Amino acid sequence: MTKQTPAQEMAKPFAVLRTPAGAGAQPFAEVDLLDPFRRARGLPLRPIASEPLRPITSKPTAPKTREEIAHLYEEGRTSAAMSFHELALATMEEVTQLAPDHAAAWRDYADLLRLAGRDAEAATADARAFEAPAGAWPVATGEQDPGKLERLALKIRKLLEKTPDEQRATWLREHLFSHPLDVAAMRYLANEEELEEDLHTAASLMERALELSPGYLDVRSDYARHLMSKRDHLGAYRETAILLAAKPASFEFRMMRSEAAIFLERFDEAVALYEALLKEEPPQPSVLNAYGVLMKNLGRRDVAERSFRTVLRVDPTNGRAYLGLSDLRSNRLNGSDVADMVRHLAAGIPELASRKCMASALGQTLERMKEYEGAFEAYAYSAKVCKEEVENTIHAHDPGKIEERMVRMRSVFTAGLMSTRMEARPPNPATTPIFVLGMPRAGSTLVEQILASHPEVEGTRELPSVESVTKRIGMSRLLVDPSVYPERVPDYSREELHALGEDVLRHVALFRHTTLPYVIDKRPWNWIDIPFLALALPQSRFIDIRRAPMAAGFAMFKQMLPVDASFSYDLVHIGRYYRTYVTQMEYIKTIMPGRVLYVRYEDLIDNSEAEIRRMLDYCGLPFDERCLRFWETGRAVLTPSAEQVRKPIYRGAVEQWKNFEPWLGPLKEALGDLAHT
Repeated sequence: MTKQTPAQEMAKPFAVLRTPAGAGAQPFAEVDLLDPFRRARGLPLRPIASEPLRPITSKPTAPKTREEIAHLYEEGRTSAAMSFHELALATMEEVTQLAPDHAAAWRDYADLLRLAGRDAEAATADARAFEAPAGAWPVATGEQDPGKLERLALKIRKLLEKTPDEQRATWLREHLFSHPLDVAAMRYLANEEELEEDLHTAASLMERALELSPGYLDVRSDYARHLMSKRDHLGAYRETAILLAAKPASFEFRMMRSEAAIFLERFDEAVALYEALLKEEPPQPSVLNAYGVLMKNLGRRDVAERSFRTVLRVDPTNGRAYLGLSDLRSNRLNGSDVADMVRHLAAGIPELASRKCMASALGQTLERMKEYEGAFEAYAYSAKVCKEEVENTIHAHDPGKIEERMVRMRSVFTAGLMSTRMEARPPNPATTPIFVLGMPRAGSTLVEQILASHPEVEGTRELPSVESVTKRIGMSRLLVDPSVYPERVPDYSREELHALGEDVLRHVALFRHTTLPYVIDKRPWNWIDIPFLALALPQSRFIDIRRAPMAAGFAMFKQMLPVDASFSYDLVHIGRYYRTYVTQMEYIKTIMPGRVLYVRYEDLIDNSEAEIRRMLDYCGLPFDERCLRFWETGRAVLTPSAEQVRKPIYRGAVEQWKNFEPWLGPLKEALGDLAHT
């Protein structure tokens, strides 16, 4: 997001409009994302041929002292962090005219010019940065002393207490335009931006504060939490290393480190941290629950059960503990537990997370007891709580948005484009990514476990790698359009697309533990970006695992999926989303014939060996008997299907939804003709 620059006569932008700027900006044309790639390889930064090279000419500027120029530069940096990109662009232009030897200002100016689509000028600015003497302008710093930082924060907090809530963000912005190195104000404004759900600006402000004051632990802990919420566990893992170096005994920092370590499959470290925390008195329910989940994922079910039961002895209304026991399967919850859960839910549980978790656990337990009507009521209540939690937030599901997004994808990735730009699969690539995709709860974990049992294949998890690259593309022209993905993709050359594909693989490599030639990413939503991936990574394999719509829809509804699957909290939304997914995948068949392998979950269950051989053949892998005995593969599984993939294939789940058919009318109606496929 970029914020609108105030009118020139206004000294400071008191009224901030959250609208995209750049009505008269140039259309995007060049590939800014590839400039770091070119720099790293010593390649020239070329302007696009269609854009005339406009030299940057000096403009009359009022004389300023060196200190004033340095302050002006920091104003520009902080303006950019606050997402006032147009203002930052104008400021950096002025700094470069006043101080032609300011290399950092030229680099920042180049980056901002690209956001405005002015690539030829950006190339010139890059060249000026390269020519400028290193060290001519010292790097600014913010306050470093912890005591003074605490006093600064207290001062800002007291001032904010006197400011009406709706004016706090405006006051902080005004303050930062005058005091661009005030890291305490940056922290408070970042908090305000998070409340307004402008997460990009919040992150930029925290990064700016840490750039100036690396030892500001309050900001760093905020930033680590922000990264965790975005599921950037690698980034959070790095931040917690710095936090723990400063405060090794911190409970909060050790908990964050443990969670990040789990998602990076550093299980030994997470176990050691949790077990150290459990030795402290009294043991915290949050630690016991997290430890229990980890033990479950590692297959140590009895240890997990003891951990969850310990929680319930000290906190009988802890829904997470009940859900942990339910997820262990094997009837770990009994009639007495059901009575307790019903009583607690009827009495009311203040904490929302406990409420939805307990309802989900109750539904699962009643389903195992074949009390289907009660089970459905519990599932529906859990889904209702989940839906209310995301209502009026950026996570609330709008069926029209995903449908509109797919229209955009089809308008860009046409049959003509794909036929002229898509390449044949290269022979013997160093790394072949296998994208296992589709709907959640459709069998992707099973497919991954089967393929990861092959000696040439490494399984990972649901990775953020593809999304990290497509988001960068989308935000690469913020001063022209808030999102230029996918429209910008056809402008890339073949070499530039391949470089973006390598960016995806480099990001995937951060989560790998081997150098095997095949690697799996099972993030379900990668189906959205198949055409881009086919152009950027021609060696890619795509496996669309598809479960019968009614079975898949009900499995999602009852699972209590994370907020990026908020459509799953409503049966009608599930039906519409599934139709959108099928429509897009059918379209992909027409523009990329033969490039995606379609696997029916039911066929994989009924004809396992034949389907496993078909998948291996599609991936270019020789058959291996270990893939038939996938449950023997000793790897941790972090998804809700962790327990199922530790057993041989069984057909029990295929028809489970039929027990709930009397209450699934809204799903069936929303699916339309797909309900019967």
